[in-house]
Amino acid sequence: MIILTGASGGIGSLILEDLSKIDHVIAIGNSRLPETKKLSNVASYQIDLSSEKEIDSFLKKVESKMSRIINLKSSFLMSKKLLRKMISEKWGRIIHISSIVGNNGTNGTIAYSTSKTGLVGMSRVLSKEYGRFGITSNILIPGYLNTGLISSLSKEAKSKILKKIPSNKFGDPVNIVNAVEFLIKSDYVNGASINIDGGY
Repeated sequence: MIILTGASGGIGSLILEDLSKIDHVIAIGNSRLPETKKLSNVASYQIDLSSEKEIDSFLKKVESKMSRIINLKSSFLMSKKLLRKMISEKWGRIIHISSIVGNNGTNGTIAYSTSKTGLVGMSRVLSKEYGRFGITSNILIPGYLNTGLISSLSKEAKSKILKKIPSNKFGDPVNIVNAVEFLIKSDYVNGASINIDGGY
């Protein structure tokens, strides 16, 4: 079962449908209920991921349905709570989704970059502490994708970005889904940061 936080916006909403083809998905939105497009394999919830009380309440509702957990875009609190179930099953995949903007320290993004680079330390600690239980923790770092925020940029800004990408094209979100599927199947990839940026 895939638990996708941040499913109501950004990358989460772009990959939700494709993820539902891999496994059952619990889609979680922080500010609003995710749009599931009537996907039969998806259940959607709105949860304040900064509230331990709300997370506990949510997990009580769905715990009996959870097995072989894959936690995408996981918050610290969600990871902490789900680890108990993962340990009992001796299997789990924690996959943090970061950003090339956070990774490169782009001007004007200090708070965002700090939160994203902080994931690296958290993921590496999780990988070392829980690897013995069959749990892996890795980070995906997407670059510029051909949908979403990129459409709001000027032609000049897009051109500057494309010049730094060897293939001279923006990425398809399916590349993230492919990487997720790879990490699900790979028990010996642990503590890694994987760039999905076309060589940017």
